[in-house]
Amino acid sequence: MKTFYSMPNRALAHIKLARAAIIFVAIVMFLTAAFAGEGHDHGDATPVAAGTGSPRVSSHSDLFELVGIVDAGAMTIYIDRHATNEPVTNAKVEVEAGTAKGVATPQLDGTYRFEHAVLKETTALSVSFTVVAGSESDLLAGDLTLADAHAAHDDDHAARPWRRWAAYGVCGLALLAVAALLMRRKRRPKSQIATVLVAACALLTGATASFDAQAGEGHDHGDAAPAATGGNSPKRQADGSVFLPKPTQRQLELRTVTVEEKSLPKTVELTGRVANDPNTGGKVQPTQAGRIEAGPRGLPQLGQTVRKGETLAVVRASTAAIERANQVAQTAELKANRDQARKRLARLEQLEGTVAQKDIDAARTDVDSLTQRLAAVSGSVSATEVLTAPVSGVIAAAHAMAGQVVNAGDVLFEIVDPARLVVQASAFDTALLGNIASATASPSAGTTVALRFVGAGRTLQEGAIPLQFNTVASKGAVALAVNQPVKVYVQTKETVLGFAVPTGAVVKNPSNQDVVWVHTGPEVFEARPIRMVALDGANVSVVNGLKAGDRVVTQGAPLVNQVR
Repeated sequence: MKTFYSMPNRALAHIKLARAAIIFVAIVMFLTAAFAGEGHDHGDATPVAAGTGSPRVSSHSDLFELVGIVDAGAMTIYIDRHATNEPVTNAKVEVEAGTAKGVATPQLDGTYRFEHAVLKETTALSVSFTVVAGSESDLLAGDLTLADAHAAHDDDHAARPWRRWAAYGVCGLALLAVAALLMRRKRRPKSQIATVLVAACALLTGATASFDAQAGEGHDHGDAAPAATGGNSPKRQADGSVFLPKPTQRQLELRTVTVEEKSLPKTVELTGRVANDPNTGGKVQPTQAGRIEAGPRGLPQLGQTVRKGETLAVVRASTAAIERANQVAQTAELKANRDQARKRLARLEQLEGTVAQKDIDAARTDVDSLTQRLAAVSGSVSATEVLTAPVSGVIAAAHAMAGQVVNAGDVLFEIVDPARLVVQASAFDTALLGNIASATASPSAGTTVALRFVGAGRTLQEGAIPLQFNTVASKGAVALAVNQPVKVYVQTKETVLGFAVPTGAVVKNPSNQDVVWVHTGPEVFEARPIRMVALDGANVSVVNGLKAGDRVVTQGAPLVNQVR
């Protein structure tokens, strides 16, 4: 009797078919993942390839750090100071690689080159280096692996081909089992059986293709060359560290310093301004109005060195017409009075003996007085004032030109002593006055000028206590300019444990945290978040984030921070 399926029974049949298909897919995917091959987590292989593009050997001691890079059967050797990362040049380097021995040849770029046939073989070598640089010598050793990693993977797959065929066989058996299960149900329409078999074949094809993709992932040897190139280039690794090859370190001129924990003074940062020292600086001002005339050496220029008492300029007095006319009239009157007094004196001298002596002396006194008054008034008509340098120093400001008319009291020249200036700062904590150990001024990042505390005012200015410091002359000191704003770092008598590093070593990470880069390996740098306090204009005190012996990058840290 022929049975007809209703719509609900047909839907139930489709549900059973879908359940069988899902079970089949799960079995195939599980088998595919299981037989894809052991030890082929290619997601972890990429960083390794990126960090070891060319065969390398590295070693270090307390004196030297060495990296040898093999390329085309020749080894390029980089030798740096372990503490500072400075290149070691003009050294004698003896190399022993397996049975090969020889001396590396110094190159113009500061590297050393060693060539031998043993470096062209696919093998592993124990390499030792004897480095002699001046009076220092050291023995460094390391292992060098020249085998090709891709060849090792290919050998592994060639040695175990049975896994691929085993996976194919298991998938085929699973397909036959599903087909047999469907055929046992005689009432199952043949069209449904065919549909299930076609779907199963399609799933099997996709699963085997997925297996091939997983089993062969990371072994496209046509792309192997770019991977090796990337391994010799700077790269930010998965853990956040930076792989920086030695050739790149030489180009960036990276330098490091080995930090030590010390008791460092607590520092207070103040805002200050440079001023002229009243004892060593001076101003040149005329006492009368007039016109400027050049001195014997001409008018002084900015930056010119002058000596105390040297003539800088001459001011010729200039007056209004009415004043000049009055001076001329007064001169004529005094001249007439002087002539009359002389005649009177002459007559009295002729009558000497009959005229009282006191009258003769009085007449002589009148003549002398009129002569002096006449000289004074006559000189004021064309008077000149010689302007001289009050102190020795350098011309810091010049406001005079030949022929310029100036008034009394105008500042024409300012003279400073660059080695002795004053820095004025403001403090808001009165307890700081008795707790100052030393101080420095920083006109820009990384530069400092030593200061000597002079004293503090006892009258508040804009709510702050004025502090005064004198600059301390030293060889190679940074030049300061009058009225230049500076940061004043006052080091107190209190101390704190920390590591002193240059301010240029501190950079910001993407999270805007303060970090320093630590040289953890010959070609590896690690970012360390830190907590710091100011020490002086050129250094900071790291109180958290470092440990003794860390090699902190002091030169080129911003460049390392940009590697992605």
